[in-house]
Amino acid sequence: MKIINYEKLFSEFKPDGAISEDANEIANTLIRELFIQSGTGLVRLLGMKPCFDNHMAIRVWVQKRLDANSGYIVDEMFSQLESELYVLLPQTIYGY
Repeated sequence: MKIINYEKLFSEFKPDGAISEDANEIANTLIRELFIQSGTGLVRLLGMKPCFDNHMAIRVWVQKRLDANSGYIVDEMFSQLESELYVLLPQTIYGY
């Protein structure tokens, strides 16, 4: 029986730091503040691959946005991404 070293195998396909600390911090805050549930509904809205769940899709989306904006300030990027995400998310209309 062959023993598989999963840490080595995963490190070949996903380099360390693929999602930066800043991206994780921003994504975690967005997930908490916007009450983003796990699932797969956001994948299509964010233009991500369907293999991601909502939380990972947010992380990848944030990382791509950070990569495109060098010299960013975390608080400013959070505010910008929060605004962009509000536009992307379907709005619920509450009637009385």
